Amino acid sequence: MTWLATPLRRFLRSDRGTATIEFVIGIPLILAFLFSAIDYGTVMLRQVFLDRSVDIAVRQVRLGAITGNDFQEFRAMVCRNSFLISDCENSIAIELRPIDTETWAGLDTPAQCVNRAENLSPVLAFTPSAGQQQLMLIRVCAVVDPFIRMTGMVLGMPDDGSGGFFLVSRAAFANEPA
Repeated sequence: MTWLATPLRRFLRSDRGTATIEFVIGIPLILAFLFSAIDYGTVMLRQVFLDRSVDIAVRQVRLGAITGNDFQEFRAMVCRNSFLISDCENSIAIELRPIDTETWAGLDTPAQCVNRAENLSPVLAFTPSAGQQQLMLIRVCAVVDPFIRMTGMVLGMPDDGSGGFFLVSRAAFANEPA
């Protein structure tokens, strides 16, 4: 047993490799924090660009440049102005409808989104007001993939079952009478 005790004592007294232990414990935590920050920044950047593109497209609806028959043009305008959303034309669902100002019904319903896992697109109304004064609600839901899948940044966000998560942009405006 003495032949084993001597090298074991020498090993326990040695301080070689202590920096390696700190490195092995610290670097994964630092990298996880860094990648989570990058992923969160990308999510926020996508959300800002989606909100901006919806605002630009809503302005065209308010000005009367887009009517109920121009749904595809509205979708193309939203996709043209929002960056970092891949396959935008097939991954967004757009809802535009009047809100009843007496009951305020419909404002609490969740936004309907495309389900890529089952290849389903919700059937939503796109009905710009025909010149009468109404409060209009528009919701655009985009399904996007995480920028870095390994961070788990988007674990708390609603998803569609295919690994994508939902970004929802909302806008409301009042149509003025013609």
